[in-house]
Amino acid sequence: MQIECFSLGKRFATPEENEDSVVILPGRGYAVIDGVTDRSGRRFGTMRAGRFASARVATEVARFLLSEDLSVRGGDARVRRLVLALSDTLRDGYAAHGMSERVETDATTRIGCTLALGYHDGSALQLVSIGDSGIRLSGKTLGTVRHVEAKPLDRVTALIRRECWAYLGRMRADPLHQRAISDDAVWNGLRVPPAGLSAEASAEVRAHVLHLCSEEMPTIARTEIERLLDSGISGQRVFANHPTSDLGYGVLDGFAIAERHVFTADYAADEVSRLELFSDGYFAEPEAFGVAAWEASFAEVERIDPDKIGPHASVKGSGPDGWTDDRTYLGIAFDR
Repeated sequence: MQIECFSLGKRFATPEENEDSVVILPGRGYAVIDGVTDRSGRRFGTMRAGRFASARVATEVARFLLSEDLSVRGGDARVRRLVLALSDTLRDGYAAHGMSERVETDATTRIGCTLALGYHDGSALQLVSIGDSGIRLSGKTLGTVRHVEAKPLDRVTALIRRECWAYLGRMRADPLHQRAISDDAVWNGLRVPPAGLSAEASAEVRAHVLHLCSEEMPTIARTEIERLLDSGISGQRVFANHPTSDLGYGVLDGFAIAERHVFTADYAADEVSRLELFSDGYFAEPEAFGVAAWEASFAEVERIDPDKIGPHASVKGSGPDGWTDDRTYLGIAFDR
């Protein structure tokens, strides 16, 4: 067996505050967990909120896999127990910090993380994914299997930032102001014009983004897109684990997760040659296996689109103080 892993926090000055976590239990299971960054800087003890969430989930994943008899096929029932256990550990985290009542009524105060997991389940390799951390599976008889939850919500907010940036560029804006105003727009939305952007300009950007969304996502209700355009990322929590909304997305936050947001699949373990798990700090996937290939792909993305306003448009970009996001890659090549 060959195992390769790389993880790096986004902030150059404080890489130790990386909010990603990994679980490596050879012969049992492997996971990449990506903690949701809390822009307020809130801490749970010494940890940032995202780190606190991912660390608790990583610990529970390890405990669960070590306590289960994985020689016996557990199937869907085991997956359900696992997801329940992960939610329970986050609720215990709220209780330990006196937040149980508050998180019940205010979703914006909840912590969260995504999960990409593969574990041995009898003769099968069971995959579980919640949120936008990714899984890639390759094998001689399997072809290539890939899963990252589609998240139209991120596309809408990325377009807010990209189109605001482009509008300011046409106005010959100072690059620093261009970044600051665009970041303000994507975070707070366009209901209230961000500082530095006139009401007329804000309305023009909003109308253009709405048009682009209608073209790219014609099946999504216009009212939902407009709600997100007006609130930005700061208001997106209402879509977390939403059971029916087209903008709904999965996240482990201690509360119920609709089945549509829990991806599961299983494959005959003896047919799987490679398992790769990765967080969304990687914006492009290489064809090859291993850390070197993934880091080379990362470097190329940074070369051509560091601000993430081009082919890799995102809700944020790299800057003088850090990368766009924490990034983690875990690859396992099984002996076959």
